[in-house]
Amino acid sequence: MRVAIAFSAQRQTPDTDLREVVAALSDALQELGHIPIPVPLAYDVAAFWHALAGSRADVVWNLCEEASGRAGRELHAAALVELLDRPVTGTSAATLALCLDKSVCRQVLAGSGVPVPDAVRVAVAGQVPRDVPLPAIVKPACQDGSVGIDRDSVCADRAAVESAVARLGDQGLLPALVEGYVDGRELNVLLLGPAAGPLAHVAIGEIDLSAVPAGAPRVLTYAGKWHPDSDEFLRTPSHYPADITPQLADRVREIGEHAFAALHLSGYARLDLRVDAEGRCFVIDVNGNPDISPGAGLQRALPTLGLSFADFVALQLQWAWVR
Repeated sequence: MRVAIAFSAQRQTPDTDLREVVAALSDALQELGHIPIPVPLAYDVAAFWHALAGSRADVVWNLCEEASGRAGRELHAAALVELLDRPVTGTSAATLALCLDKSVCRQVLAGSGVPVPDAVRVAVAGQVPRDVPLPAIVKPACQDGSVGIDRDSVCADRAAVESAVARLGDQGLLPALVEGYVDGRELNVLLLGPAAGPLAHVAIGEIDLSAVPAGAPRVLTYAGKWHPDSDEFLRTPSHYPADITPQLADRVREIGEHAFAALHLSGYARLDLRVDAEGRCFVIDVNGNPDISPGAGLQRALPTLGLSFADFVALQLQWAWVR
């Protein structure tokens, strides 16, 4: 098959150029006997559209993480791809829109019986309601990748919440989500399955927070995720598989199934969960089309499922074709 790889040419995470991801994906596609056709999306959206339409692709692999240089337009890039009316991998534009707005996403999850912490949305600094959950973690409602999260994001009282919201406002990261802080273990859950379900594979990893200094909040910050030379990065490593009981693993898989169905996820997705001292699980984030770059959590999780990266690619093509 001819497989067009749609990707954001300007998009670079702090440690990965998407062109490296395109190269790895192209290698896997060639290993499977397919023809990869990279199609970059820069600022000329019309050129991207014409190149994609002219690729004569049988399937489109959507790697777009932004459009016109703006991460918030990831869903628009997905919609452009979908307008071609060809099989496309991963999460739909509609679901990407849901996942991008954490406050809306959590409402859908809660309405479907998926456990989430209490939370309130704050659109304007200085207008924090009195009934915020405490302790709380304050984070941007419409960002991913731990953007805007540091150790001061965890707040013990309302005054600290107001300060944290004001800092996000200064950074242009409002609206904010003021979410009840769950002090406990943090699990990363890779979900693989077709749009209609059921899930084919679930891999459970964990952010090891045991080395976080005493008195500091046990959270994965932006620096802890993206700055390899930082103390926070070194103190919060992740590993697969998580060392958890069979009972907890079953509960996590059950939550994953429900979340996947409630949000109409497709192909591959990641859930972030916190587990409190009583063993209760709470979904704190959902990421459709998570990072597939070499070294990312998804690629480190695949061997625990007995899958190679090429196996993963083959499954995504199969599910895109069926959908």
